[in-house]
Amino acid sequence: MKILLPVHQYLPRHRAGTEVFTHSLAKRLAERHEVLVYTHESTLDNGAWPDVTEEYDGVRVRRVAAWLGQQRVPPWQVFRYSYDNSLIETDYAKTLRDFAPDVVHVQHLKDLSVGILEQTAQANIPLLMTLHDYWALCPNAQFIRPDASICTGTHARLECGWCAAERLGAPLLRLAAPAMIPLFAARDRAIRRQMAYVQRFIAPSQFLREQYVRAGYPAEKIQHIENGIDLSRLQAAAQAPRGPLRGHYAYLGSIAWQKGVHVLVEAFRRLGDVGAKLRIWGKLTTFPDYAAQLQEAIQDCPWIKLEGELDHNQVSDALAWADYLVVPSVWWENAPSTIVEAYAAHVPVIASRLGALTERVRETETGFLFAPGDAEDLLRVIQHTLREPALLEQLRAALPSVKSAEEYTDEMEVIYHELRQGS
Repeated sequence: MKILLPVHQYLPRHRAGTEVFTHSLAKRLAERHEVLVYTHESTLDNGAWPDVTEEYDGVRVRRVAAWLGQQRVPPWQVFRYSYDNSLIETDYAKTLRDFAPDVVHVQHLKDLSVGILEQTAQANIPLLMTLHDYWALCPNAQFIRPDASICTGTHARLECGWCAAERLGAPLLRLAAPAMIPLFAARDRAIRRQMAYVQRFIAPSQFLREQYVRAGYPAEKIQHIENGIDLSRLQAAAQAPRGPLRGHYAYLGSIAWQKGVHVLVEAFRRLGDVGAKLRIWGKLTTFPDYAAQLQEAIQDCPWIKLEGELDHNQVSDALAWADYLVVPSVWWENAPSTIVEAYAAHVPVIASRLGALTERVRETETGFLFAPGDAEDLLRVIQHTLREPALLEQLRAALPSVKSAEEYTDEMEVIYHELRQGS
């Protein structure tokens, strides 16, 4: 079987959860089928505009620039290209002809083009899509506003303009928010029309599924299937001897304010030097101003360390060090792989009581929950785990089994065959 996997960005330049997950799936599928990953890439390492098909870690990858050499485009066109790009569609049409896939499994469409869904359907190729976040419903994909409040609705997309102004670092642009409403309305119409061509959606969490159903997507087309992970990368941590509490707390993920890293740092600042240690792993250059703020906040706190980016093959070492993993996000997380990786490594989790995190972390069974954005409440939980060291062993004993990447691939193959048979 030939399988095409479109995704917004890919390894090795991009290493967030969706990219790592897609690569894990692609590698497993490539052991059994012919696989091609189709992705957007801004530039190659040599500065050239990408228009190449190459192999990465055993997987064939087609890398295409969003605007294929047009280096200067106005902001409104950049916004349009994030979901609607005729140049991408032209290249994708050629890829469909040359590769001739038996099934297309979309992972993410940001900076590609939603029009590839219609192209796939018109070619009579079975089409499914995994919903990794809220991108089809929210332009920033996270339903969170610049003031860290959850966005539960807008006035005809007016607030989307305010959000865009803040994210662009142009507060005066807020005045033009009413004029931007048609841009966001056009985006909504285009995405909804194109998403109708998808035959089946996969939602890694019930929470995310509910958000899409609430937004009007047909419930019968959205199937909840939890992601699988590459357990081979975690063998060292899974096999490491686990003794009593050492006071080791870890964060693994993006260094971004939506992830609530500042909340975690503030909680440990208030904790003081009591023997506990916090190590934070994540790329510091994606949001350098935010990383600099964190660095300044921990100057007088030697028990807190920013470790920098962690290669996905080194996650096992970090989890072997940790007693607890902390996930302090302030947005509606969907299915962060770090939680499942922690469970596979016998590490309980402390997480925000928010979004799908409450599905993954069962209070007092597999970890603890705290009020999102509340450093004082997080501090309370950390102090509780330090005062009650026996809790660690109790939690370890209750951690759930973890689905492997191989098991997940088996599930996807069943769906591929069902779609090819028209069921």
